[in-house]
Amino acid sequence: MKALVVLWLSLVFSVALPLTVPVAVAQQGGAAGATLDPTLFEQGRQLYDANCVACHQAGGLGTPPNLPALSGNDRLKDLNLIVRAIRTGQGGMVAFPNLTADEIAALASYVRNTWSNKFGAVSAEQVTTILAGLAKPNSAKLSVWSGVYTAAQNKRGEEVYSGGCAYCHGSRLNGAGHSDQPPSPAVAREGFLRKWSGQTVAALFVYVRTRMPSDNPGIFTDQQSIDSIAHMLAVSGLPAGDKELPTDPKALEGFVIELKPK
Repeated sequence: MKALVVLWLSLVFSVALPLTVPVAVAQQGGAAGATLDPTLFEQGRQLYDANCVACHQAGGLGTPPNLPALSGNDRLKDLNLIVRAIRTGQGGMVAFPNLTADEIAALASYVRNTWSNKFGAVSAEQVTTILAGLAKPNSAKLSVWSGVYTAAQNKRGEEVYSGGCAYCHGSRLNGAGHSDQPPSPAVAREGFLRKWSGQTVAALFVYVRTRMPSDNPGIFTDQQSIDSIAHMLAVSGLPAGDKELPTDPKALEGFVIELKPK
């Protein structure tokens, strides 16, 4: 699910603007007179296509409000915001903890300087400085192993799953769907938890809410989406608690998915 990206920055959305792709632009908010290296720009484009385009679209227009537009978004001036969102996740956006400082610099340079954006190049040194100041990811988040859904929510989620998900992902949530469907990923148990480990429930929620089912995305309500996630957690062996998972993505940022309890 590397190409998810539930969800790039929890930013304000903007209007569609013409697509332009500069190869060199003046640096803004950085070293005076610095220009964007075309090689760095191309590396950023490849990283965007591999990790971000599924959610934010080739033209950077996203699908607001859950997947905001990047084209024409003034909040991309804030490099700290970009680096933090890429490394630790934000709102419904998944984290990318394995990207190096060089890769984050290339990706940030691309989104800040393509489409209608002209916000300046980013160096690996700038990214390294920002990363050094970040708190440890997920340090203040609640593990999904601590009982974050209820038995009643799991029951509702089972009904949602049976009616809208099982055809592709299988009745056992193992990806063994109907014979005329292409292979689908498992949505429960070890493989599922490993794939999403380190991400927030907010990221999973926005992905389910906006991308599933793949042949008719967006048909599930917020409540149906989060209930189905509760069912995924239950089938994965995670214990129920006395409070339901909420439908607010901001609140869901407080829950982190982990492979095993700590």
